[in-house]
Amino acid sequence: MQGHELNRRMLESASAALRDTRAEALLLFVDALEEKTFWRRSRAKKKFILVTQDAETAAVLECFKKEVKAVLKLPVVRLTRVGQVKLSLIMGVTEGLIKSSDKVVCVAGLPVHGVLDTLMIIDLEREAEVFSAMGISMDLLKKVKPEVLEAVLNIAIELSSEGREGRTVGTTFVIGDNDRVMELSRPLIMNPFKGYPEEARNILDEAVHETIKEYSLLDGAFVIREDGVVMAAGIHLDAALKEEGLLPGLGCRHMAAAGITDVTGAAAITISGSTGIVRIFRKGKVLLELEKPLAKHVNRTETAL
Repeated sequence: MQGHELNRRMLESASAALRDTRAEALLLFVDALEEKTFWRRSRAKKKFILVTQDAETAAVLECFKKEVKAVLKLPVVRLTRVGQVKLSLIMGVTEGLIKSSDKVVCVAGLPVHGVLDTLMIIDLEREAEVFSAMGISMDLLKKVKPEVLEAVLNIAIELSSEGREGRTVGTTFVIGDNDRVMELSRPLIMNPFKGYPEEARNILDEAVHETIKEYSLLDGAFVIREDGVVMAAGIHLDAALKEEGLLPGLGCRHMAAAGITDVTGAAAITISGSTGIVRIFRKGKVLLELEKPLAKHVNRTETAL
């Protein structure tokens, strides 16, 4: 079957699923389409959230923004199909495009194949362990700006994919409730961010991202205020989980992230130095895992879901 015909049938099936399940949105990964405006033929496009990682495609889609529910730009890292869906749902929730109680139809595919080949229907309300209780739900977003959480997650995914200076990176970002976090922590090194004006160390400024990545090679965690100001790096998190054995198979970095979020109002994002898995912690629990994306320079074809 030709790619164009397969895409047509996939979009028809997705639109039918959208209707039959009464879903609130359809996530469509436009990068898997050679014809980026192929979706315009659908009668259900008002519920479409168009997802892309390409800046030029995002610019093109902006012209059609009024025809769809939204346009969502993902960070430029290699993702599997499931990674595409997970990350899009996270960002969709943080940006207020979808709610943690919504049903969402997702149509994915890898750009290298040029076809839509995966259809998923997700009821977020029933994904209790992943979405309903996740720390990027409304209770956290009342304190932490969604764009701050998104910026930190983007940096974590890029570090997971690319490493730094030829080395794999393992680190932790603790976001929110910074005064309490610092009370329960101690510095491992002199704070490299101390003394700089707040506007020069805000993670919402992309110019700060390279500095963050450079300091990611240091031992210890980053502590970030709710509005994105980086308060410190190289911080040892002293808090421990109230109950042992809750995170079997995870190391000290993850136990520390779970511990600090268990006794404070903060969230934490970790990168595993051994596996590259990015995890989000909230209230002492792993709320979401994102598998390591393929590095940009990797030229092989990813076929697994």
